[in-house]
Amino acid sequence: MSRTDGSADNAGTTGSSSTEQRLMEAAGALFASKGYTAVGIREIAREAGLTIGSLYHYAASKEDLFLTLMRRNYARTTARARQAAMTGTTPAERLINLVKAHVLAEVRDSQVWRLNRSELEVISPEARAELVALRDEFEQIWRDVIEDVIADGSFKPEDPALTRFSIIQMCNGVALWYRPDGRLTLDEISGIISRQALALLGRP
Repeated sequence: MSRTDGSADNAGTTGSSSTEQRLMEAAGALFASKGYTAVGIREIAREAGLTIGSLYHYAASKEDLFLTLMRRNYARTTARARQAAMTGTTPAERLINLVKAHVLAEVRDSQVWRLNRSELEVISPEARAELVALRDEFEQIWRDVIEDVIADGSFKPEDPALTRFSIIQMCNGVALWYRPDGRLTLDEISGIISRQALALLGRP
């Protein structure tokens, strides 16, 4: 009897998770294709195959959906960045690994990253502050790695902060033009950009 009850509970949990995933995918696709302000909560529910009442079981509002998408995206990307920043025997190697990890993350989650950069001005100040804090946490990883590279003595950028912004923006841009059937593979592209990142850091 207990085994039957446990199976039912597991099935319910899986179904709930599947519904929530479908909702997040629908919201992300609509936000990316139409823009945050142009999408209504009913349209999201319809795209996900849910009633409005069912949608509100998972999110209190459209902004809540957007924040959930961004929180999850930052959680994944920041964890990967932190892992990459700890991989390598020298600061330069760790920077190379960080660049490659971020390029892959940008392409993998390009829809949500585009939203993050284009919609910050239309969400509430409280939501904006939360996303800025998540962004700052992510950028702190870059700041720490670049400071280690400089302290190592192998590189000496003219302006460390500007160099950091330039490297991150170079990584961010890949998702705008990358095509899986293009001339270069994503690994080749991330390798080239990582070498360009080191070049931006300059030599002492």
